[in-house]
Amino acid sequence: MKKCGVIIGLCVMLVLCALQQSNAGEVDILVDKLVEKGVLSSSDAKEILKEVKTAAKKEREEVVKQTAEALRKDGPLLAADLPKWIQKTKFKGDLRLRYEFRNRSLSTDRHRGRYRLRAGFLTQVTDKVNVGFGLATGGNDPRSTNQTMSNSFDTPDIRLDYAYASYKPFDWLTVIGGKFKNPLWRPSDLLWDSDINPEGITAKIAYKAGSNLKLFLNSGFWLIDERSNDEQDPAMFVAQGGYTFKLNKNIYFKNAFTMYEFTNVEDTVLDHTEATNSLSRNGVLRHDYDALGVSAELGIKNPLPILPFVALFGDYVNNRKVSHADEGYLMGFKFGHKKVKKQKQWQVKAMYRKLERDAWLDIFPDSDSYGGATNIEGYEVVFTYGMLDNVILGIDYYYTERLRGSSRSENLLQVDCIFKF
Repeated sequence: MKKCGVIIGLCVMLVLCALQQSNAGEVDILVDKLVEKGVLSSSDAKEILKEVKTAAKKEREEVVKQTAEALRKDGPLLAADLPKWIQKTKFKGDLRLRYEFRNRSLSTDRHRGRYRLRAGFLTQVTDKVNVGFGLATGGNDPRSTNQTMSNSFDTPDIRLDYAYASYKPFDWLTVIGGKFKNPLWRPSDLLWDSDINPEGITAKIAYKAGSNLKLFLNSGFWLIDERSNDEQDPAMFVAQGGYTFKLNKNIYFKNAFTMYEFTNVEDTVLDHTEATNSLSRNGVLRHDYDALGVSAELGIKNPLPILPFVALFGDYVNNRKVSHADEGYLMGFKFGHKKVKKQKQWQVKAMYRKLERDAWLDIFPDSDSYGGATNIEGYEVVFTYGMLDNVILGIDYYYTERLRGSSRSENLLQVDCIFKF
């Protein structure tokens, strides 16, 4: 009996050692062999396997416990070891896939597949200083970060989309320098394509004058061009003052007045022009474009039980330097959700725009509205739907035609799928 007990004890030790170095299936095979050789009885084998599995379970639980404790202990320490500015860095981006159909009178219909990738970082260097930069697909056109599917699968460019530093000495003041997102409040893209990121310096003031009133002032000196052989570089100064007034918790009115002053624009040729402003015989701009703009939006939350939001909005511009073909305006409305971010959220928007030839420089307007030209009028209808959280379907239709000169009209349809991250 003693010999049998010793043999059983040795077998148990052997099985435990095997458990440390092999899987459960191998342990079962080993015990079965001992039973076949008559070293162990069936009942002893079952008891040994039961004890081994119980011991293995306890060991696994201990390993899991120790690992969890190590992660809880070391995780924050690893994060704390990183520089503060890395801990305070935020990353975001989006990918847009697009089908586009364009039909212009007297031209061949065009079907295009396009995509856009954007990614950006925002880093808090100190409590008062931030640095932001972003990359995007596309070429050197400031009004487009689209990449067209073409050229036998060639490798497209990734370019600098924006790069800036901001300083906030007070809660109500922010100063920004570099290439940055347009700081002006714009309820529409009548004057500014959403892809344009100005270059220069900007100051933003935001002040809460009461529970229902917020005031803001956006100003900037932005460089349009730099010419090595000419000291008269085209530039612009902009100042926008406005307010948001809440009539009650569901109704608000936002209004802004903007002054644009240009320098060294008259008698020059600007890059990325659509050549729809008035030109002199030698092909340079005939006029200056100092302008005044007015923007407004009236929004109502929950006007109906099934309608979460509705708004009327508009933009107006007048070029003070000319007396003919000097105005532009856009009127529109939207209803649905105020913003579409989550699944099943939706919005419908409809607009009418008119932009006369010399109301505004033709290097800035929405590039999807007749290529970004002036001397146009037309309609736009947009439907946006959240297919999933941060996965957005967009359908955008433009009908645009010339005001004077050629009677050519254009139909443009864009179907987008946007993935935000």
